[in-house]
Amino acid sequence: MKALLALASITLLSACAATHPIETHLASTATDFADAQTVTVTLSNFRFTPQDIALVAGKPVILVLDDTATGGHDFTAPEFFAAATIAPQDAALVAGGQIALAGGQQVSLHLVPAAGNYKLVCTHFGHAALGMTGSIKVH
Repeated sequence: MKALLALASITLLSACAATHPIETHLASTATDFADAQTVTVTLSNFRFTPQDIALVAGKPVILVLDDTATGGHDFTAPEFFAAATIAPQDAALVAGGQIALAGGQQVSLHLVPAAGNYKLVCTHFGHAALGMTGSIKVH
């Protein structure tokens, strides 16, 4: 019974991850992504790898999200996306603080992160309860 209660609680919390409007802030067209660090995050069956992502505040990053599973996942971090600036050509990838991926899909997002500690979760039903959570630490 405790396991069922824990599963229900985590599922409800993950569903609430993006309940408030997320405004996308655009990076200046002068932002230079030529020397940006590339950080790849693999989304697989109920895991983000790496689970904890470390970035440097104000330093341009190319965030590559690679869904290696056959089913879809999402990379939901509303506070992270609300604080970051995103390259204008990539802004449409972020909707409601998340990026949705189909199985086998890979997406690259150019952004400049802001300092903070952010929660990361997949909001697909039951995925967070099965361990598809993480963190983004920007220092």
